[in-house]
Amino acid sequence: MTWVRFTTTSLLLASSAFAAAVAETDTVRIVKADIGDVHLARNAFSAVVENKTDSMLTLVLDLRADPGLWLRKNQRQFVYLLYEKGQRRIDAEYEFEHMSAEAFLRVRFYFPAVGPGGITTLGKPFFDQRYNVGAGNKNVDYDLAQFQRHDSAHFAIYYFPDSLAAHDIDRIAAERDRGFDKICELVRVERSERIRLFLFPSEEAKKTETGHQGAGMAFDNNIVEVYNEKTKLDPYHETAHILTGQLGSPAAMLNEGFAVYASELLGADALKELGAPGKTCDQAVVERRSRGDFIPLQRLLSFEDIGPAPSAPDISYPEACSVVRFLVNRYGMEKFRIAFASVGAGDTKAFENVYGAPAGEIERAWLESLGKRQ
Repeated sequence: MTWVRFTTTSLLLASSAFAAAVAETDTVRIVKADIGDVHLARNAFSAVVENKTDSMLTLVLDLRADPGLWLRKNQRQFVYLLYEKGQRRIDAEYEFEHMSAEAFLRVRFYFPAVGPGGITTLGKPFFDQRYNVGAGNKNVDYDLAQFQRHDSAHFAIYYFPDSLAAHDIDRIAAERDRGFDKICELVRVERSERIRLFLFPSEEAKKTETGHQGAGMAFDNNIVEVYNEKTKLDPYHETAHILTGQLGSPAAMLNEGFAVYASELLGADALKELGAPGKTCDQAVVERRSRGDFIPLQRLLSFEDIGPAPSAPDISYPEACSVVRFLVNRYGMEKFRIAFASVGAGDTKAFENVYGAPAGEIERAWLESLGKRQ
């Protein structure tokens, strides 16, 4: 094995395997790190680590073997004791059950810290590298050969031969591209990479292939949906998630609220699959509130996710959309972009700082606006 040095911002390859060296903090130095000759099944990882201090240290290694696409990931963590003023070789294993050309291994080193109540946390890794191990690897055992592919301006669309999607592919591509352009214009983002859209002819086919239950999902740069005579999902919702992901990962009220708002703005039946088909978000909020179904703004802002039963999705989806509509119309898109980038779940103070008013005052103005729109 040939050892190759690299910095934390570059990666060099050595023959058919990967090697890396030198990541240093005030207390430790990773002298060598080797992820081995990556193949299916179990793989060996090793590193030589030096403790520079006069005290014993605890080190955590996190290995995430990601085969790419929807294939099952394998993540493992290992804990090591480093004795004072010395080097030690550490060994670990990671595993690829399957491998696509997009497979990668993510290697991270942490120092654990004991927080309040004796809870151990990891914080931010001091070493974080992603090794692309699938491209050109002879062990790749999964590809997309079962799909046909159609490239539009902004999407790489994968679909099954002789399916309804194959018949409708030109219309699907035009519709998705239009949504992409409009959403980029709305939130003022740019993206050159095509979004990958996978269309399955049935929920059963999708579940068999991906293991995911339901009509649609999105992850990374991928949208996976069922497309047939019975099921045609809102063509804009997931695109909005992927594009706004460039701005941040905010509270679900802002994230899901914007996706539904954008779909409604672009003419889709945005609540068709979300509990209020045929209704606008504002109409759904007014109707449910008249029956006593209402989530106060501060609680809505506290949700880390909207969709699971505890979030009351039939109420929270239209409310989040309606709130976003109000915020964009009243305060403008620039402030919404700032909120999207800075307001996490439950962070009422950050929300109020962006909009310059207490949450209760914003809630009253929002509800008042609903009355005027009836």
